[in-house]
Amino acid sequence: MPIESHHHPGHVADPDRNQVNGGLLAPDDNQADILDRLVTSLYSCVDHNEGFDPFLRFIREELDLVSACLAVIQKEPQLKGLYGWAVGYPPGVVPLMLKTGLVFKDKAIARALDAGPNALFSYADGDPECDVLAGMSSFSRTWVRAAGIVDSATIAFTNKYQQHVALVFNRHKSRPVFSKQEMALLARLKKHAEIALDLYERLHRSEQSFKDLQTSIAMLKQPVAVFSPVTLLISASPAFIDIGNRYDVFTVNQETRGIHFRDTGFGKDFYTQLMLFITGKTAALDDNDTLYLHTDALPLRFSITPVHNKQRSNSNVLVEIFDPNDCRVPGTAEIRKIINATEAEARVCHCLIKGANTAEAAEELSLAVSTVRTNIKSLLQKNNFNRQVDLISHLLRICS
Repeated sequence: MPIESHHHPGHVADPDRNQVNGGLLAPDDNQADILDRLVTSLYSCVDHNEGFDPFLRFIREELDLVSACLAVIQKEPQLKGLYGWAVGYPPGVVPLMLKTGLVFKDKAIARALDAGPNALFSYADGDPECDVLAGMSSFSRTWVRAAGIVDSATIAFTNKYQQHVALVFNRHKSRPVFSKQEMALLARLKKHAEIALDLYERLHRSEQSFKDLQTSIAMLKQPVAVFSPVTLLISASPAFIDIGNRYDVFTVNQETRGIHFRDTGFGKDFYTQLMLFITGKTAALDDNDTLYLHTDALPLRFSITPVHNKQRSNSNVLVEIFDPNDCRVPGTAEIRKIINATEAEARVCHCLIKGANTAEAAEELSLAVSTVRTNIKSLLQKNNFNRQVDLISHLLRICS
């Protein structure tokens, strides 16, 4: 830690690339491979008896870290550490800090809580001359000096129970500070961390004992499906099947273990993308993992993620559907509680959640299109989102 620490124009993959601090970063093959391995490790922890410890050990090696932790914190009605995992810390220190409240003296955790429900930052911000000790409390300075930490990167988000989650990654002074490319990788990893922790919470809050992740998928209320390395459907949640029937856009055939899409063009794109992810040819996707399926209402967003089976040296694919039509639209006051937004920005955000594009939002609010665009840009920057679709998806997930 240091411990103080609208409509889319067709069914094509979203074209946006990674952005960090306003700069575009095109992914290279090495970064794509690292992300693939990290995502695989992350999802393998959903039903692991050690929780997310194996993932933290893995990312510690992959990113050359001295220590890493994942902490879940309740902010209201009173600040309280709930649970977490850690590697590279003295045995038992993180549970003790969570129990005693010392965790809130960690600079990274404190900053993550102050930043709101969505944050991604590193203290050095790419500057090797940055003094990470500046402005720290005596508690944090003592810890950082003892551990020899030169930089700390943090991912923070809010889960469906309105608990704050912080993943903190610390690097030793013998290694360079976190680069923009590494922060871009962590930005892409963030959404998978949200999904994986959500699955973990659902599994472990249930009285049902599940044998494995595939079995548990069928019990979830979330519209999720898992496909095999030969693109056969392994398991689909009732919500996944229902959403296809409700909008009359696809049906699930249990005998053939496949999905039949009414829009055959989308179906071709969908299965092509599945195979590309399974074979690891993700570069052919232009670094995209999202498809949009048109309905009579707002389009459904399909998010696709590869999950490797290490024992068999192959990949399954996790598919999640986000339905903007099935989400409660929050008012501006609630939006401002969930994200960092002014009243004017919250009104723009409210229009976007309802499916308006930039021009429609401007017309509804009697604003210039340029003003709406400025508000959107400000919202993304203040809340550490790279794309408008990610901001809206975050709000829809919280309010679903």
